[in-house]
Amino acid sequence: LHVKCHFFWDVSGNAESICFLDCCSVSSWRVLLLFVAQMILYSGGDWLELIFTYTGTVWPNVRGKWLAVTAYAVAAYVIAVKTETNFGQEGRTILFSTMSFLLIFRANAAYARYWLGRCTLSDYISEVRELMLLCIIYVRGGQESSTFLFHGGPGIAPASTFYRDEYDEKARNYRVDVVRLSVALAVAFKLHTSMALDGYCFGTISKEAKWSLDWDRLRLLQLLTEEEFEVVNSCIGLDEDVTVTAAEHRKRLARQFKHANKLSGPPESWPDEFEVNYGQLVRVPVAIVWFLREVLFRNMNDPFNSQPWGIKDRFVGALFSLLGGILHSFETAHLVCTTPVPLPYANLCKTLLVIFLLSLPFYVDWELGWFANTAVPSIITLALLGVDAIATELENPFGDDVNDLDQLEQVHIMECEAMELLRQAGDMKGFATFGWQHVPHFVSEKCCRRLKRQLVVKELALPEVMPLVQEAELNAPTWLMDRKEENRQKYANG
Repeated sequence: LHVKCHFFWDVSGNAESICFLDCCSVSSWRVLLLFVAQMILYSGGDWLELIFTYTGTVWPNVRGKWLAVTAYAVAAYVIAVKTETNFGQEGRTILFSTMSFLLIFRANAAYARYWLGRCTLSDYISEVRELMLLCIIYVRGGQESSTFLFHGGPGIAPASTFYRDEYDEKARNYRVDVVRLSVALAVAFKLHTSMALDGYCFGTISKEAKWSLDWDRLRLLQLLTEEEFEVVNSCIGLDEDVTVTAAEHRKRLARQFKHANKLSGPPESWPDEFEVNYGQLVRVPVAIVWFLREVLFRNMNDPFNSQPWGIKDRFVGALFSLLGGILHSFETAHLVCTTPVPLPYANLCKTLLVIFLLSLPFYVDWELGWFANTAVPSIITLALLGVDAIATELENPFGDDVNDLDQLEQVHIMECEAMELLRQAGDMKGFATFGWQHVPHFVSEKCCRRLKRQLVVKELALPEVMPLVQEAELNAPTWLMDRKEENRQKYANG
């Protein structure tokens, strides 16, 4: 048994090795399961590695049905041999061709939905990132901010140094609001898409989905104010939380996830399902977009107010256009999650598949031997059941299944970019408002590259859940160090 290691850069900037196995024996694939994470990354050039992989393939879904149909075909062949009688004449050609066409067409449509979901997620994150970047650049601020932005360079302080005034403080508060609401917008997308189908279509979610939902709510608690969180939480639709305040939620979730690194999943005492109000509620990302629009209006500089530090009114239209694009991407993702394959088509595919599998004994010709009457039907069964399972798996690319899209990595990358934007804007006080919190194992294991930290507002952080990362552990590269502080020290030293 040989071990082969591939090295990747994880989302926190550290080198990690992901080990795969050269499957030189039949038992090798069992060890491979230990290294599987959500949204599996694999090398398409290693045939043995792909063939002997179990988790994330069609085998968990088709194994029982495939074994039953194989045993059914073997029993029919044995009876035909014993009685030297054929149950029917050859007629599988037309039915098999029709069945294959329908299933492959469905699989192609499901893959198109999967790719639409992937593109929608990319568009959503890109639009949020662009909104955050432009919001930080467009605000002029006071003497220090405007000098740093317009007379220096990207992340490089100007030759002269100015000290903060009240306009700089207002611009800092604005930047902090934009960053925390933008990160909350990315978290809200994951929260909504993970429960949209079961919760908002069927009215219940599993206890595993509720556990993941509570963690996302804990994340929002560490990014939003109490008033904002109460509005957002009321939009989720959990009936048990209608009258609970944000302060009570903070205490409850802090107890639930206390010492989160020692937890692995929901308590056994939880019920199997939780009810969700699937009425026409305002969705969580829509509520957060409202907060962002409010922030932009409050900090707009137009001819009728006295806010010279704010955003010029001519730029606000472009920002609102980005907010409209964010909502459009969200609606597309919501449709992908909640729009099933048309029932007549799904019914026809399943019905014809069952008829074909039950009619296998009528295709037996005992004179052709055991291989043609047992092995070939078994392979055909595996192919048809596998294509049907793939189509079902790909129809909804959002959630926590092993083949669903990895949203955690996208959110974390945007968090890192948000901190760098604050650094490049010279707002080190706004930068210091945020901190990095360690991530428990049950969350990091859902990311294809192990997640190590998440962004929180320091004043809202819950250290009893997971401690904050010490600044010395971040090890920022020297080319990212704050040049403005160096210039200030030179200026202070004469």
